[in-house]
Amino acid sequence: MQTPAEFVEEWLETLASHDVDAVVELYKYDAVLLGTVDKGVRKGTKDIREYFKNFLRLAPIGKITYIICEKLSEGSIAIANGLYDFELHEDGQVSSVPARFTFVLENVDLKWKILSHHSSRISASPESS
Repeated sequence: MQTPAEFVEEWLETLASHDVDAVVELYKYDAVLLGTVDKGVRKGTKDIREYFKNFLRLAPIGKITYIICEKLSEGSIAIANGLYDFELHEDGQVSSVPARFTFVLENVDLKWKILSHHSSRISASPESS
């Protein structure tokens, strides 16, 4: 079985395929998503599919820059926290969007599924100490 970090890499590879159905398949049917470029909270397959229909129009390509993973409940639950950078394409322009993430994963039939996913842009403001 893949590690939680390998799963997050798989999620990024699937995202880069720009296949909405393949991305949504990585989430449990009742998952929660707080998307990188969304102001709302999405719950369930229908809402998550709607978010990715819009997000994948930006042809995102992501790369993990830092990740910490922890398994809980005898390995049936895992949490992956970290940072990734997205390259987004819109109106002929390419922008770089650094973001932080948290994935809460559940082991379902020896495969990770996303229970909760929070991703938010990192602002360009000075870091606080």
